[in-house]
Amino acid sequence: MLDKILPANIADAIGRHLNYDKVYEIRMRLNRPVVINYAGKYAHLTDGGLSDEPENAFKLDRKAAEGLIYRASGHSVYAFNDQIKQAFITVSGGIRIGIAGEIVWENGKVVTIKNFTSVNIRIPHAVKNCSLNAFRHIADGTVNNTLVISPPGAGKTTFLRDLCVQFSRLVPIQNVLLLDERSEIAAVSEGTPMLDAGLYTDIMSGCTKEFGFSQGIRSLRPDIIVTDELGTSADIAAAAQAMLHGVKIIASAHAYGHKDLTVNPDFNEIIKKRLFKRYLILSSRRGPGTYEGMFDENFNALTLY
Repeated sequence: MLDKILPANIADAIGRHLNYDKVYEIRMRLNRPVVINYAGKYAHLTDGGLSDEPENAFKLDRKAAEGLIYRASGHSVYAFNDQIKQAFITVSGGIRIGIAGEIVWENGKVVTIKNFTSVNIRIPHAVKNCSLNAFRHIADGTVNNTLVISPPGAGKTTFLRDLCVQFSRLVPIQNVLLLDERSEIAAVSEGTPMLDAGLYTDIMSGCTKEFGFSQGIRSLRPDIIVTDELGTSADIAAAAQAMLHGVKIIASAHAYGHKDLTVNPDFNEIIKKRLFKRYLILSSRRGPGTYEGMFDENFNALTLY
């Protein structure tokens, strides 16, 4: 898929010198060196492969940036504008393309982004059984409401995807609802998940979490809801309401630790009510998906890694 989106010279160099299975990110900034996260390490991309030096690296020009977004949107930028105005495009396989550029406002709302200046392509990778060390604390006879805490790029999405698979192994069967707002956890394309999210997982893609919690519970009656990146007051309130109604919630949040969340009044209220029974902290200290610790509702350490 990537070779159909990337500028030809960049796609050719990657194809000749690199293994796509180890390409995690491709970062392109207008008129600046192209940088690749390859197997967890950043380096510059040149015609001869990766280099620590920026001098001979490929650079993204205006025409190449516009062409990349045009191809990623299926040759119809207008059709993808709802995503573009949120600064991303998700394409087949769960590949997410983050976008920076000139934000166009109208009547106090973002209507689109134009004159793209940065493109960040994030390629998902399934890591089988990566959630197993934490799973024994999340499902220890009952399923515990769990919040996965980590900064961006530390493996939350990969962890949540594998956790859905682990839930499929529970007896009796647990019905899981995955709220995949940006279509990057299960990477649903034309109704088919491109990445394994478990045998008993129903997937709602492209919806807000508020919609997914309210309508998903009514229509699909899940035992467990898995979702990424709680952030807005509406997200947090919807998750809290679901927990109070007996649905188990597994969610993630951007932070470096639980103390960072307490400055958010909505999160602080959930923490004080002890609605989440488990807190898992991830980092990228030793690479994406580094476990730092599992904690109970009082933030007592169950396991430190």
